[in-house]
Amino acid sequence: MNSNGKVSAKEEIGSPSDDIVSPKNTSKRKYLIGPVTFLGLLGYATYASTIFLYYPYNVGKALFPNISVASENSAVCGSNTNGTGVENGQLIQSDVATFLVYSAVLEGIPCILSNLVYGSSSDRFGIKKMLLIPIIGLMLTEGLILVFMHYQFTLLYFLIPLVINGFGGEAFAIIQFTLSYASKITNTNKERTIAMAIMEICIGMGLLLGSITAGYIIRLSGFMWSLITSLLINIVNIVLIFSLPENTEKRNNEPWRVIHVFNSFKDSLQFYYSKKYAGLRLKFILCISIFIIGCVVLIGRNNTEILYTISPPFCLNSIQVGWFHATRGVMQHGIAMILIRLFMMCMRAESIAMIGAVSGTISLIVEGFANSTVVLFLTQVIGFGTSLGVVMVRVIMSREIPAENQGALFGGMSAFQTACTFFGSLIFSTMYRSTLYFFKGTIFLLMAGMFFISLVLTIFLFIREKSKARTYKLRQSTAHSEMKPKF
Repeated sequence: MNSNGKVSAKEEIGSPSDDIVSPKNTSKRKYLIGPVTFLGLLGYATYASTIFLYYPYNVGKALFPNISVASENSAVCGSNTNGTGVENGQLIQSDVATFLVYSAVLEGIPCILSNLVYGSSSDRFGIKKMLLIPIIGLMLTEGLILVFMHYQFTLLYFLIPLVINGFGGEAFAIIQFTLSYASKITNTNKERTIAMAIMEICIGMGLLLGSITAGYIIRLSGFMWSLITSLLINIVNIVLIFSLPENTEKRNNEPWRVIHVFNSFKDSLQFYYSKKYAGLRLKFILCISIFIIGCVVLIGRNNTEILYTISPPFCLNSIQVGWFHATRGVMQHGIAMILIRLFMMCMRAESIAMIGAVSGTISLIVEGFANSTVVLFLTQVIGFGTSLGVVMVRVIMSREIPAENQGALFGGMSAFQTACTFFGSLIFSTMYRSTLYFFKGTIFLLMAGMFFISLVLTIFLFIREKSKARTYKLRQSTAHSEMKPKF
């Protein structure tokens, strides 16, 4: 360990065989990681948008079989055809929210455990092989859901493929593997920051186009063809994954044992408790706290927010829902990521995260009180920087960790992200069901309060790092003056 409390790469690597392949010596096929990330998230977003819109459609058909609702329209608003229409729509929302609670638990637990294990396993087996797991898991899930849709099974049966998808790691595994790969083919400086921003753009654009694609396909051909499209995208992505060069070597040739599972948990969480990182522990804890809040709000709200947007007074159809999420993707993963490059020229990473926290807090308050479609879409513009905190925390922590531990770092962060996502879905779905009948926007006011806490933590991190930098400069100045010859 050096004087700054950082663990050097030499201390962690036990033998030359553990060396990471230099970015300069890696094939140019390494840049395929961008398209792999894009297609992975494109396929996932198409799948996710399809099933989340299908849930209320399925419940509406089961509860009110005599009411005809086109697949592209909101089943919640489509049931408002008589004096009890509002009550019908609220009943559909309540049942779907209950199902989301079940899915958050049954899908979330295996997904959390899987991502913890997969993160450190990627350093042992290689990211290229591990990337196949979430893609194949998603394809199996889609295949089962297609069968259930065809035979019009009730929603409870859909928990079976969701559990399978959870064990595959979902989109969280795709994100952690691709981010870890990108960090290993770049240097620990501004090059890594730019690489992370590019990866975020690939992630955002995949999510953006996936939502739009699903909306239009559902309108033209129905839910099943939207899932089939996602399957085809995943098949193409598997071909690209096989074309990727592996950028790590196995640490040893020992067979995989049960003890390695526990070591995976330990490796992924060591940054927050190990004495090796004593000088960085508080910084890491602050960063992961900001990261947790960001993930709970950013991703945990998605399922409930769809229910919010397809219900009165908005009543968005499948295409409008797609464009709603596309607007968010453009602002948070497009415009914001491009601005990072400009911000980094004159601002610290902590300052950029503060801008994101302010942007997120304001947009969530406005969304909670929104009463028109125009205002609803405007909230996504106001919240352009909502994802900046999550991105900057990844950058800050990645800079402090040697390359051979990046897999464990991103594995742990992915596990936190997964846990917070399903925890957020659980909490927000439960609260939405409870507040549905008097003020649906309550959940967004709660999210705004959480983002305000994130802002406070970011300010504290900024002050701490600024103080450390000032102390370091003062020590350098003192040492320099003492070295000057005295006459």
